[in-house]
Amino acid sequence: MNQQSYESLASALQIAGRYDEAIVAFNQAIALAPPNAGFFHVELGNVYYELGNFERSRSECEMGRELYLAQICLAATYEKLGRHRDAEAKLAKLRASGGDGGAFFYAEIYAQWGRPAEALKWLDTAMRLRSPALSLLREDHYLDPLRKEPRFQAIERELKFPN
Repeated sequence: MNQQSYESLASALQIAGRYDEAIVAFNQAIALAPPNAGFFHVELGNVYYELGNFERSRSECEMGRELYLAQICLAATYEKLGRHRDAEAKLAKLRASGGDGGAFFYAEIYAQWGRPAEALKWLDTAMRLRSPALSLLREDHYLDPLRKEPRFQAIERELKFPN
């Protein structure tokens, strides 16, 4: 198998909540990747985040710190580690580079920070802009804190995902 095959396998395992197996697959992708395997480290950092291992998440995501996805991971992780200023700085950097186009990702961060009103506001912006990232809504674990919110459920209905 090549690194992309391992990444696809790892992503599917992560979505399924099979985190230990996802870690193994991401590590196999990293072993096959060139020395600059930042993307795979960020994805591995997201798995550790979902497991609640925030220090390991930080370590992995910092290996890909130049990537946009790493900024999202680090904003969420720094907040969980009590590094509020660093978390806010990461979000500010994201907003400066992405503008409203990053609305879906800001929603992820605010959902993880326990700020559902702001998260839902950004999801509304993502809907207004027809963000392609909305295709991730159903399986995105960063949005789990919002799933019982009536507005979140309305957005999900508006997107008309197949059953």
